[in-house]
Amino acid sequence: MIKVNYAKIMEYDLCLLIFLLPWQTRWMIKLGELNGGYWEYGTMSIYFTDILLLLILLVFIIRRFFQQELRIKNYELRIMNFWWLIGGLELFIFISIFFATDWKLALYGYGRFLLAIGLFFLLTQIKYDKIKLYWSIVAAGCVQSVLAMQQMFTQRVFASKWLGMAAQDPASLGVSVVETELRRWLRAYGSLPHPNMLGGFLVVCLLINIILYFALLKNKNERARVLSLVFFIINFVSLLLTFSRAAWLGLAIGIIVLIPLVINKYGQTGLLNLSKFVFIIVMVSSIVVMGLKEPIFNRFNDNRLEIKSVQERIDYNKEAGQIIKNNWLFGVGIKNYTLAIKEEIDSSREVFSYQPVHNVFLLVWAETGILGLIFFIGLLIYLLVELLKGQSYGKVSLVFAITVMMLFDHWWWSMGFGVYLFWMVLGMSTFKHFST
Repeated sequence: MIKVNYAKIMEYDLCLLIFLLPWQTRWMIKLGELNGGYWEYGTMSIYFTDILLLLILLVFIIRRFFQQELRIKNYELRIMNFWWLIGGLELFIFISIFFATDWKLALYGYGRFLLAIGLFFLLTQIKYDKIKLYWSIVAAGCVQSVLAMQQMFTQRVFASKWLGMAAQDPASLGVSVVETELRRWLRAYGSLPHPNMLGGFLVVCLLINIILYFALLKNKNERARVLSLVFFIINFVSLLLTFSRAAWLGLAIGIIVLIPLVINKYGQTGLLNLSKFVFIIVMVSSIVVMGLKEPIFNRFNDNRLEIKSVQERIDYNKEAGQIIKNNWLFGVGIKNYTLAIKEEIDSSREVFSYQPVHNVFLLVWAETGILGLIFFIGLLIYLLVELLKGQSYGKVSLVFAITVMMLFDHWWWSMGFGVYLFWMVLGMSTFKHFST
């Protein structure tokens, strides 16, 4: 008989899944169409990462079956209490299906939510080397960063159906750019559908990089620490190239929250190590701003595109208010928000103008109702309280950062990658071995 090491298989497969998460290779099983145009939020797809996640879950089930390990482990963060909050959110997402205009689309959204919960479950149940997982995330960011730099230098995003990338040209309408007096600057996409998504992902990578560095201090591995600093520089440069103000703010809040917590736990030694990252941020920002002064400053000026962006967000909030007013108890159904705008507010628009509200909390309320929102907020509050009690300060800054970013964007809830990334952060934060 060949002895199969299921633990190692799942550990390496989990690291591979995290590394491949930003790549959007998919099979579109049903194209969304709204008012005669392509509708991304109504498209049903199976991603390569979906298949890989399902395989890991299958291996986990096989292992439990043969080894008869059916009991769910109760980790130090009282994770069973956390599951009750997840169950409440799941219940109201399921109920929202019955209030959806397109129940098939809502069922698809519910299935994607369950897959993300599967990722969370694996991160809280599988025994794995935390350092390996840290490196997988940081390395994934580095690959995306190299791609982002190439896009910035060439001012093009090449198309690849096998990598899940669509072509982007700054001269084309609808492409994310920063407009100056002389030209339109393409914002870095990486392999993701929007620069804000790349920015949010890189913020997660950068904060985990800091956690990795502190973990390496315990191992006294100087070469690995130097490499982690190099990765931090590369990923931070690319974060600037996304021109994502929400991501910049998220990282700033994460660092600001981390400073007093690190001082409280590690004293002057912790502050000295954290100051290395602050120094890198200041120096790299100065160099990049000198080279890209005009487009970076234009992100904060009252030019045409920035005024338009702010006004659109205000309009989206007003639409969300109207949708919530009409459907405040049970919502319009998961994945059905943009369809609800067409049905309840304006049915005559071009398809690209039907956008989710750029605030996850309003979007959750609109799609799942007030009780779904309460359970969603409850998850974050409960997690932060428990992390503070356990002095898991690196994870506290990470949760704070993504919460801030969720106030200014929707993809953490509306896009498959965002849903996975959100539950990946929560899963890592509830695993007892992540004590930094």
